[in-house]
Amino acid sequence: MPHPDVCNPRGQRAYSFHSGVVERQRILVVEDDRALAQVIAAELDRAHVTRVVHTGEEALVLAEMERFDLIVLDLNLPDIDGLAVAERLAGSSASILMLTARADVRSRVGGLYAGADDYLAKPFEMEELLARVHAQLRRRVREEAYHCGPLTLWPSRGVCTIDGETLLLTALEFRLLELLMTEQGRVHSKDAIHDRLYEETAPTSNAVEALVSRLRTKLDAAGARHVIENLRGLGYVVRTPR
Repeated sequence: MPHPDVCNPRGQRAYSFHSGVVERQRILVVEDDRALAQVIAAELDRAHVTRVVHTGEEALVLAEMERFDLIVLDLNLPDIDGLAVAERLAGSSASILMLTARADVRSRVGGLYAGADDYLAKPFEMEELLARVHAQLRRRVREEAYHCGPLTLWPSRGVCTIDGETLLLTALEFRLLELLMTEQGRVHSKDAIHDRLYEETAPTSNAVEALVSRLRTKLDAAGARHVIENLRGLGYVVRTPR
């Protein structure tokens, strides 16, 4: 018997889930309705690795332990409000697709501001859910990430993580790291960095050295030590790990 929150039961959709997305990406389904969670997981399992939990606390714990590409998150959870869960998960690298029976605009906007990447109101058609999941995963495939040891940088999202934990950087620090990470192995002189980062003359003559020092301090403290090398007399470089 079809679940009441799924208008279009399995077998009646025209959409094919196997269409261009890299398979076996990891999806976490957070849904307190166990029957609905089972229906969703059965569909997603056809192409991806799917984990299911039924409370916000379980979701937060599992998201700390495992890496997910997408989190399908119900807004109405029995223990922690879905908005609060989304806010706490927003720093992760996973995209968030929020499900809710609340049809008002305020709830939808609140979910997006809390960190959700997309929103689907219940009841929904399975075809639409799968299409939205597909779109989020396809977008992730297109996003290029740069890695160096435990450090990962997503330039298009403005996100930097170390061992999955978001590292807070200033705009200039992020631009410097982006410059070095996207051109790993290339040595950048202080003058070249100055010209790329500062539209006008830097506020002090040692602005580049000070900026590099602040960035290295943050990276070291977060566990990404010795990422930026200083080649005396030449400049700075991020080496591609062997």
